[in-house]
Amino acid sequence: KRNKTALRILVTLAVVMAISFWVGTSSKEEVQAAVIAQPTPINEIFTDENLANAIKATLNKPSTTSDVSQAELDSISEVTAESSNIASLEGAQYLNNIDTLVLNNNKITDLNSLAGLSKLRILEANDNQLNDISALANVTSLHQLRLGGNQIEQLNGVSNLINLETIELSNNQITDISPISGLKNLIGLGIDNNKISDLSPISGLSKLNHLTADNNQISDLSPISSLGAMEIMRLDGNQISDVTPIANLANLNYVFLAENQISDISSLQPLFNSPNFFGITLDNQKITSEPVLYQQELVVPNNIKDEMGALISPDTISDNGVYASPNISWNLANYTNQVSYTFNKQLAQGSFSGTVTQPLHNAYTATFDVDGVKTNEVVEETKLLQEPTAPTKEGYTFTGWYDAKTGGNKWDFATDKMPAEDITLYAQFTINSYTATFDIDGKLTTQKVTYQSLLEEPAAPTKDGYTFKGWYDAKTGGTKWDFATGEMPAGNITLYAQFTKNATPDSNDPTTVTPTGNGNGTSTPSNSGGNTTLPTAGDENTMLPIFIGVFLLGTAMLILRKTIKVK
Repeated sequence: KRNKTALRILVTLAVVMAISFWVGTSSKEEVQAAVIAQPTPINEIFTDENLANAIKATLNKPSTTSDVSQAELDSISEVTAESSNIASLEGAQYLNNIDTLVLNNNKITDLNSLAGLSKLRILEANDNQLNDISALANVTSLHQLRLGGNQIEQLNGVSNLINLETIELSNNQITDISPISGLKNLIGLGIDNNKISDLSPISGLSKLNHLTADNNQISDLSPISSLGAMEIMRLDGNQISDVTPIANLANLNYVFLAENQISDISSLQPLFNSPNFFGITLDNQKITSEPVLYQQELVVPNNIKDEMGALISPDTISDNGVYASPNISWNLANYTNQVSYTFNKQLAQGSFSGTVTQPLHNAYTATFDVDGVKTNEVVEETKLLQEPTAPTKEGYTFTGWYDAKTGGNKWDFATDKMPAEDITLYAQFTINSYTATFDIDGKLTTQKVTYQSLLEEPAAPTKDGYTFKGWYDAKTGGTKWDFATGEMPAGNITLYAQFTKNATPDSNDPTTVTPTGNGNGTSTPSNSGGNTTLPTAGDENTMLPIFIGVFLLGTAMLILRKTIKVK
């Protein structure tokens, strides 16, 4: 019985603790509603005089000094105070049951007082001075949010507003709409007149049926291609050239694409055939073709195509140009920086018109001079030149292309651009030096000699028993080098000292031969490696020291053996 009582107590405590924990957690997650403790004059709650007047009118009070209770404030579900010079929303935190708040065209700078309004569904604050809207992060009850005409750059906190169905953010300074990517209930999005270039964050908004994004920097429509619910799309004044991604939006009713860069609408044929499609605006396209070189007889193709893929004939052509499908031709006596033509066609469900500008670049001649041999390249003004293959020259190293034959400035093909005049660039070289090696029976010396210069003749080498006859380009034979006329070639060379052996004296020759120190009056042969004298077979005192040494060694060994035996 005692155990059962203890168990009941434990269970009761657990339940109480769980309830306490839930209550505590709930109180942390929800922003507490603000309340006034007692009736208070309106202008003490709403410190902005103009907002106080709006509350007075809403409650039919005689004056802004009239007392108002929390119950009366809770009775307010809608406040409209447009163009009222309201600067502060202080006091709005007490409007706990507000559903709709319209504050367009005021001077409001922050929305902090709205942070706890958990029942607010519609907020309009267009044309104010807002730049930070993060205070709305917890107002998840919002279904419509209109904040056009402010100074908003970032959409902090918007990602939490998962119940939003419409958001209007036109005429701000927004570049990134990534926080919108998770608003799966969004059906209307207005982002006109911002700085947006990337629509990929809206690619997963499957309920989106109305997009207004005029006057941005959008060029890629591929993120829209999967938005099957899309009905109305406004994208005037962007940088769009390819309309293919919207061709299969079966529910699209109207599309506005004026003032873009569209030249070909043939991909839109499925759209024109859709029973749900009612109209398209493609007026005032501004198309700039890739620049081409100026020519007196200029011909460019016409690339403007309608929804059937047929070429649209030019409406007007500048500079007396003429059209003969598929080309437009001009006869230009003098250089002009551009030509143009216009087009205009009424479509079954709209219109397609615009201007095509063809920039013309004047071309000049770059001449490359290699010691008088010239080649030419025609280059557009301000374009980089194509660097020629480095020229070669025997005995020289190419150092680069310069704007003068000698000296001058070296041309940098990576950065230097063609000026508005013809130019000549000269190949410059530096003369090479090569090594001349002098070989005297394997003993080497060297000289560094510039190409086509004369070598400095070394001192004539000597060799006992031989007479030096000159320097040759081979160890034996070869051609004798003439130091007076022989110029250094474009490569290293080796010259060899060659000798002739002196004649052996005749025994009948009465000439006296000087002894060489061998004691018998004969000449000692010499070698080429340093004149070492070898003993001859008749030299004296060569065997006697050896004999004496062997005798003494044998005697010592005999004495040693006897000594060992005695011991």
